[in-house]
Amino acid sequence: MQLTPPDGLGFSFADYSNTLRAYKDAGYAVTSFVEFLKNPQPKHLVLRHDLDNSIEQALRVARLDADAGCSSSIFVRVHARGYNLMSLPSLSAITEMEELGHEIGLHLEGGIGSVLGGDEREWAQRQKNVFEAALGRSFAGFSLHEPARMGGLAFANALLESWSDTVRYHAYEERFTTPTLKYLSDSSGNWREGHFGLWVDKVPQLQVLTHPFWWFDKVPAENY
Repeated sequence: MQLTPPDGLGFSFADYSNTLRAYKDAGYAVTSFVEFLKNPQPKHLVLRHDLDNSIEQALRVARLDADAGCSSSIFVRVHARGYNLMSLPSLSAITEMEELGHEIGLHLEGGIGSVLGGDEREWAQRQKNVFEAALGRSFAGFSLHEPARMGGLAFANALLESWSDTVRYHAYEERFTTPTLKYLSDSSGNWREGHFGLWVDKVPQLQVLTHPFWWFDKVPAENY
């Protein structure tokens, strides 16, 4: 079985790093959301990682980003089974990610209220509180985990408005998605509009979402 396509646009770390460098060579700034908001460039890739399962895997990707001269926005969950935001290994990994120049935000979980009671707004606020307690600060932005479970864009917009004293954006705002910025995602290990490496010089500005779980060094089984 061939794990890396002949065009080099698979899910290996080598493919990933080469793609980032292709954007850099083509003159793109590749940065986090906060850097984009601070200094948007005519050619700009906003790089986002939603951290579903493993903080160690996210740290590997964060190091690759930095090695390629890029920064990224990394969104962490409060309710993840694979890592504990309060644990020393998680906090140490987050500290290293920030030292590498990356932004850490909140990956909001939905659907819990339907099992345990309470509405989604209440559970979102609890997650915000836990993030702030763990990291000792607020966050600039958040992304929704499985957005349909949390009411989609309307719910995210309402949260942003209520949190606007400290929070500057959410990842699904219209200013960050198609058609304003081309939006590409590897959700479920599938690039629905083609690998992000195919979009170099096809659009001037884009948001690319990856989930570190799908990326590997030699074989996918490294991650499960």
